[in-house]
Amino acid sequence: MKLVEAESEGPVEGDDALITPPRPPHRRVSVSLVFTLSVLIGLVTTIYVVFPARRNVLATEALARHRDAQQAWDLQAPTATELRAWTIGVVGKDPPLPNLPAIGARRIDILEDHAALIRFTVGTDEVTYVVGHAARISPEHAEHADGDLRVVVWPHGPFVCAGVGPGASVATWLAALGGS
Repeated sequence: MKLVEAESEGPVEGDDALITPPRPPHRRVSVSLVFTLSVLIGLVTTIYVVFPARRNVLATEALARHRDAQQAWDLQAPTATELRAWTIGVVGKDPPLPNLPAIGARRIDILEDHAALIRFTVGTDEVTYVVGHAARISPEHAEHADGDLRVVVWPHGPFVCAGVGPGASVATWLAALGGS
């Protein structure tokens, strides 16, 4: 017994075979090129949209924490000795700390690294100071104005520091923090 496929089509006896010309080589290459470029452009665009730039993270975090009026301090009004010991525990040996009266201090995490956030009093102004280890490449001195506040970021040896305070007295509090 012989099985016959009802749906199959083939050359009928006596007919010439249908021969289609091959696809031109330049068409094959251009389709492949367009497909590859569209995938690459889509991938790069997705990376830039999904993952934000990391160069201003410290300044952004310092500004956001400065505006937070309800800080939960790890240390409330610490002495200079208490503050130095606590900061060494948070960020490591020899952190740059200004000799100013502190309102409070707390540990924060920035890009999975520990940093110390300290609120100081400079004259009549409250200034937020953030110090942490510089990740891989330390940023250069940078300033950013946001309304009446000024954010300044500067490297200090293996550390990176940020200060946030009133724009009107930036020279005063920046010199007091050691970021001149």
